[in-house]
Amino acid sequence: MEDRPSGSVPNQDHIAELRARADAGDRNAAGRLGELLAKQGDREGALRVWARAYGDTSPTTKRLAELLVERGDPDRAVELWKFSDAVWQNPAGLRAEYLATLDTRDRADDDDPEDWSFTEAEELAGLLAERGDAAAIAELRARADAGDAAAAKRLTG
Repeated sequence: MEDRPSGSVPNQDHIAELRARADAGDRNAAGRLGELLAKQGDREGALRVWARAYGDTSPTTKRLAELLVERGDPDRAVELWKFSDAVWQNPAGLRAEYLATLDTRDRADDDDPEDWSFTEAEELAGLLAERGDAAAIAELRARADAGDAAAAKRLTG
């Protein structure tokens, strides 16, 4: 079965088929299922689908999303996975499609996957440091000592 056009409303059969394909290991189906669940307001379901499908290849995204949910920000966790899905997981044109939805300023910030990876790791280290994680604090200290002003601010803020 082909994936539905982005503007059409999914029916339960379509969602069931995507779920079956995702359960069989189809990551593209998992990405689309996660998006549909999120659009329908099932953030928990979407987060579970993405974590199961991509958690092994995106452990930083998975951990950061978990921390965001723990902090009471499931919307940010969903946005994190949506971006990861479009940029990292589905190479069949979804990255370009996603970036086309951003305004020019945002596109420049998110255009390079390596920059996104660094930003995501930096955010994870900051959240872990706020929780008192010794390894994250040591990482931030080392980066601050090397002249990273953002890391220094995270340590003092």
